Amino acid sequence: GANWYKVLFKGFESYFGNLSSDLRTPRDTDGHGTHTLSTAGGSPVHGANVLGFGNGTAKGCSPRARVAAYKVLWPYKDYGSFCFDADILAAFDAAIYDGVDVLSVSLGMFYSTNYFDNGIAIGAFHAILNGISVVASAGNSGPDLGTVENVAPWLLTVGASTID
Repeated sequence: GANWYKVLFKGFESYFGNLSSDLRTPRDTDGHGTHTLSTAGGSPVHGANVLGFGNGTAKGCSPRARVAAYKVLWPYKDYGSFCFDADILAAFDAAIYDGVDVLSVSLGMFYSTNYFDNGIAIGAFHAILNGISVVASAGNSGPDLGTVENVAPWLLTVGASTID
């Protein structure tokens, strides 16, 4: 099942206007949410491969976990997707209220040096104060220097590599 939080797009709407009614759904419209949820809690899939390479069993980190998604990234016309700190903080508050054990945050802010102006850092700090571990993505802007995102010291930040 999926739940729909009407408050997780109020920041978006205050800037861009009303969110299209066909997007007001917990449904994943671009595949990113499905990908990140299956990484956290996906059941084993035998015979997984990419174009015949890397044959094996794919599964999430905790295959029997119950997962919840808090969608805060919204598309706007042909300009890409946007998220706002107000929506990010509302999602953290909802997760804290729901009693989650771990938050896997697949969002990044391109400014990561000032923790007091970063919704992810602030929300994660509140989650940590409530006993919730927070894991975040390091971003996809590298390999240039200084491009790692989500570097607040209370976050467990994880980055991928192209090295096998």
